[in-house]
Amino acid sequence: MYLSGKTEGASSKDDDTTSNAVKILIVNTLYYPDKIGGAEVSTQLLAEGLVRAGMDVCVACATGAGADSVSDFNGVKVYRLRSANLYWPHAPKKRGRIARFVWHAIDAVNVVMSRKLAGIIAREKPDIIHTSNLTCISVDVWRAARKAGVPIVHTARDYYLMCPATTMFSDVEPCKRQCSSCALYSAPKKAASTRVQVAVGVSRFVLQKHLNSGYFPQATRTAVINNCYVPSKDAAIDERPPYVSGPVRLGVLGRVERSKGTEVVLEQLTADNTLDWTLVYGGNGDPEYIRSLKEKYDDPRVQYLGHVKPNDFLRSIDILIVPSIWYEPFGRVIVEAYSYGVPVVGANRGGIPEVIEPRSNLVFDMERPETLIEKIREAIELLKEPSVHDRLRKHAATFSPDSMVDAYLDVYRSALGGAIKRTVEPVTPTITPKARMD
Repeated sequence: MYLSGKTEGASSKDDDTTSNAVKILIVNTLYYPDKIGGAEVSTQLLAEGLVRAGMDVCVACATGAGADSVSDFNGVKVYRLRSANLYWPHAPKKRGRIARFVWHAIDAVNVVMSRKLAGIIAREKPDIIHTSNLTCISVDVWRAARKAGVPIVHTARDYYLMCPATTMFSDVEPCKRQCSSCALYSAPKKAASTRVQVAVGVSRFVLQKHLNSGYFPQATRTAVINNCYVPSKDAAIDERPPYVSGPVRLGVLGRVERSKGTEVVLEQLTADNTLDWTLVYGGNGDPEYIRSLKEKYDDPRVQYLGHVKPNDFLRSIDILIVPSIWYEPFGRVIVEAYSYGVPVVGANRGGIPEVIEPRSNLVFDMERPETLIEKIREAIELLKEPSVHDRLRKHAATFSPDSMVDAYLDVYRSALGGAIKRTVEPVTPTITPKARMD
């Protein structure tokens, strides 16, 4: 491990410019250009941000096609490991109950994947191993890391360690605690979590959920490091006139499904006769479910747009509603809305209240869904303030990649028991969706 040295051209007295050639191996289920959600975006931003900060970074991820491979993208060495299980879970195909049971049993302790990771650890000799989403890779990577004597930092981005479905949601309500079947499935993961030295949560809620359930009992430190967000260029120049009167344009952005609170919004709005509103849903969902919603809540003020471009959608609404019933670990869409100056009314579930701009306090009580209408009224009043859009954009800016990178450098520093310094000035990385890996 190298924790000292000079940057090129530095004099002996320029100790503040010392380089720390720390090697970090990040392990996550997917990596760019493969993307399912915010976890992959944050992982890429972290990896590239660490490179910009002078760290030596490589990533190991899983893939459902081809052979094991290694390539380089934006200064990050990327190992893609062919999944070694019954099937690739990200393929759009339903599996039988027995197949799912066997898949999860293998995934809990996948020795084939851990051997592949052990080979990478032996080759790269990282100073830190930072794990995140481990579906298709397995927590057995922690055993390989511990055997190699490398400290482990783990970020909980969802409930993978506690629930096979990763959501802790059953039927119409979130699970307040692990059910017996989830506890059985997750027992090997819970036991393996004793190997984690530093446990991180993307929100206080998701971290505390794990700690309360007995995970990471040997961790020497815990921390909350929010996901980051890079606003699009058009968000910065988007000018919004103050709201004066007329129907308030409400929007819900994301998949249309029960766990997202779709029916909560429809029930409250269609039952209320005091607000003047229109409502648009931007996102796909099960066609049969959407059809049933249209029949049950037959209202011309409600539109289902299907897949939308978030920037176009957010420019077309006055207020975003995030009514999740399940315990959202973070709520990236909230920050995305703020980057466009859009107020957000969110449910008091999971990590959502932690992301809501504190001064607005637009959090409604899911146990008293009628409070949604009250918070929409407050949001309408907030819209009348000329400075509100700039204020919300400033709040979005606090979730910057540089802030996330610095927070993780501090975590790595504590795990290593030494100092880690940036060797370059912070530079906000950008995602280039059209770029492809060679």
